[in-house]
Amino acid sequence: MKPTAIYSAALALALAVSSAFAETAVSEAQLHKFADAYRSIVTLSQEYAPKLKAAADAAAAEAINVEAQSKMLAAVQGAGLSKEEYQGIATQLRNDPALLQRVNDILQKAASTE
Repeated sequence: MKPTAIYSAALALALAVSSAFAETAVSEAQLHKFADAYRSIVTLSQEYAPKLKAAADAAAAEAINVEAQSKMLAAVQGAGLSKEEYQGIATQLRNDPALLQRVNDILQKAASTE
């Protein structure tokens, strides 16, 4: 087999695997977990944005950013998802308007009960 054919086969396999992952069905429970994590991340972003803006220098800003990202990861895990699961759902939301609407509905219901 020529090297070009090997590369083409490897690329085709990689695309098939990524396409299969991107089209994985997301359960209602996973969407609720995603929405919970998303709300926490938005809150943390709002909390840390002024701190980042007020950072004295790049080193201080980096330390604040690391702390914020650590808390965001903890929020995702606290909601019952891995970082990869959260990112996978977020990717699917960009490509699936119906899925995005389901998450928006969950977020709106949660906001109306608060």
